[in-house]
Amino acid sequence: MLRKAKILCSLATLCLSTNVVAEEETEVAKRPQTVQDVIVRSGVLTPKGQVAFDASVSFTQNSSNKVAVVGYTVLPALLVGRIEVSDSDRTTMTASLSMRYGLRDDTELEVRWPYVYRSDQITTRPIEDGSESETINTSKSGGGMGDIEFALRHQLNFETTPYWIAGLTLKSAYGKSPYEIDINETDNTYEEIPTGSGFWSIEPAISMLYPTDPAVIFLSFSYIYNFKDSVNVNGESTDIDLGDTISLGAGVGFALNPDLSLSMGFGHRTILDSKINGEKPEDSKLLHLDTLNFGVNYAFSPTSSISINAQAGLTEDSPDFQLTVRVPFSI
Repeated sequence: MLRKAKILCSLATLCLSTNVVAEEETEVAKRPQTVQDVIVRSGVLTPKGQVAFDASVSFTQNSSNKVAVVGYTVLPALLVGRIEVSDSDRTTMTASLSMRYGLRDDTELEVRWPYVYRSDQITTRPIEDGSESETINTSKSGGGMGDIEFALRHQLNFETTPYWIAGLTLKSAYGKSPYEIDINETDNTYEEIPTGSGFWSIEPAISMLYPTDPAVIFLSFSYIYNFKDSVNVNGESTDIDLGDTISLGAGVGFALNPDLSLSMGFGHRTILDSKINGEKPEDSKLLHLDTLNFGVNYAFSPTSSISINAQAGLTEDSPDFQLTVRVPFSI
C-alpha cells in the first residue's frame, strides 16, 4: 500500500499535456497535446514513429495525528497503562522521466523512470502515566530509484465520439522494498527509507474522452492487481498478498485558447484488504482515498508545454496535498 498509484493525473495527462499532435487535423503532430487539440483532432495518442518525453517533479505532503492507548481499563474512569500521542509528517519528492513512442497512430508504448526522495518526521509523547519520558522525535530521510513502469495504450475508435482508450501498465519491483530494510526496535521505524512497494503489479485501464467544444469530458476506470510474493519477516518466510486497488476518475478540461487549458476533476481509489499467509490480519481494513484535482496547461512552443496540477485529499487516508509540474516535449 506504499505505492499510491496515479488516479486522475494520468487521465488528465492524456487530455492536457503528454502527446504529440497536429497543428491542424491533417498535419503531422508537432507539439504536446492540449484540450483544444483533442477537440480538433481525433487521434489522442502519440502518432506512428513519433517520440514524446515527459519530465515531471511531484511534491506530496501527508500528515496524521493519533492517540494510542497502551493498557487496559479497570473501570470506565480508571486506566491502567499509558496514553501516547503521535504526530507524523511525510514529505515525498518524485522526479520522473517518461518516454512515449507511437507504434501506430492508434497505439503507443511508454516507459517511466522515477526517482523518489522521502523525509519522515515522527513525534511521540507519552501522557497521563506519570512517565518522565520526554517527547521522542524521529527523523528519517533518503532516496533512490523507484519502481520502473511500462505501459501500452490503444485508441479503440476514431470516427465517432466519445473516444475510448484502453491501457495496460506493468509496474516492476525495482525500487527498494520495505521488506529489505531492517526495523529499528527502539522506535519501530525503518533504518532506511523504502522507495518502492516491493511487489510487481499489473493495471488494466479504460478511459473515455468526450470533446464538446470548448471542453473535454473525461472518465477513467482501472484495477491494480498486485502479485503476491514471499518475503522475509523476522527471519521467517511470509506470503504477502497486498490488497488490490480499484480506481475511478472523472473531470472536465476547458480550452481557453489553442495554447491554454484548465482542468478540474475528482478521483477515488479503494484499496482492498491485504492478506498474510492467506489470511486477513485482524487490523486489516478497506482504505478509501478521494481527491480533488485542479490543473493548468500552457503550450509555450511548437514542441513543448508546461502542466501544473494541484491535488487535495478529501479523506483521512489520502495525501493532504500534492503538487505536480510536468514539462512534456517532443522531438
